[in-house]
Amino acid sequence: MYSTATELLRGGKLNFRTSSSSITGNEIRYNDPDCRPGMRCTRIEACDDPGTAPTLSADKKHFACCLEGQQLLGSPDTAFDCCAGGHDLVGSAATGYRCCPIGYTYDGQLCRELCKNGKQLVDGKCVCPEGTVEAADGTCRQARPPKPDCSSGLETGKCHTFTSENGDRLGLHNDGVYYATKDSIAHRYGKFQLCKDEKCTPGLAINPSDKTYIRDIYGDVTTGANAGMWLNNAKNGRHIGRTKAFDQAGEFALSKWPCGKYCLGGFRHGLGPACPAQTPALTFYTQDPQMCVPFELTEVPCDIKSDANNCIWTNGDQCCDKVDCSWRRRGGDSGHKCH
Repeated sequence: MYSTATELLRGGKLNFRTSSSSITGNEIRYNDPDCRPGMRCTRIEACDDPGTAPTLSADKKHFACCLEGQQLLGSPDTAFDCCAGGHDLVGSAATGYRCCPIGYTYDGQLCRELCKNGKQLVDGKCVCPEGTVEAADGTCRQARPPKPDCSSGLETGKCHTFTSENGDRLGLHNDGVYYATKDSIAHRYGKFQLCKDEKCTPGLAINPSDKTYIRDIYGDVTTGANAGMWLNNAKNGRHIGRTKAFDQAGEFALSKWPCGKYCLGGFRHGLGPACPAQTPALTFYTQDPQMCVPFELTEVPCDIKSDANNCIWTNGDQCCDKVDCSWRRRGGDSGHKCH
């Protein structure tokens, strides 16, 4: 006969392994599976403790004397116990086993709530693992890496204008190609959103070594249709235009230059004028990865209707807190100037 539950049942009837059984009142009749031929195999056991009755395990291979409303839980490899509804037998060989509410574990002294959403139990509390932070929905997400001490000043999700060294701004012409030229009925400056992925996850630092995608918030000249398209990956002389397909979006890189400028290049290729024209378009150069075109980037509202625009200048005033290089031309002192 097989039993394991004497200690765990704390005074209850022994837990026997059965092959077939029937329960009547506080008695159980069962056939001993280890019975040898020629011996009496049918046995009867009674529960003597007041209020207890024979209770079969879920697999009907074990029974014990449990109180009304309890269920027999456990296994020969762990332990057995009579647990109330809504409870489970939990623990380990190191801590022992006890009945705890479903969703809890046993640490050798107390029932502790099991951690969810990737959290870990530390000093009795469920916390996110090191290197992650708790999101608004309670899950643990990867913590943003700390920004480098020398930041480019650019972040994903924000919008900028690109102004060339002669004062013209990069934008879409009515031929579907991007140039830096004067605004007109045929040309409108672009409002460009910087992204690292198709969803344009906001708030990520953009560094020179990052693959950056550029989305033009504006649409067609005069009609505004097709807004929010990506600058494409035209290369080796083809003029950079727009695309709706993210897999055809150009892979750009932005490197910070002195005096508030950035050089717009490619992540793998270089970027430069497409033709020897007075107002050249742009193209990626696969044979010259260091080519780039300098622009001054000015942060502007992505949505001009948003009240958050009132605070757009709080992170580095682009009037009074940008580097003024005019001293080089007039031979004066360097420093931050307000115009």
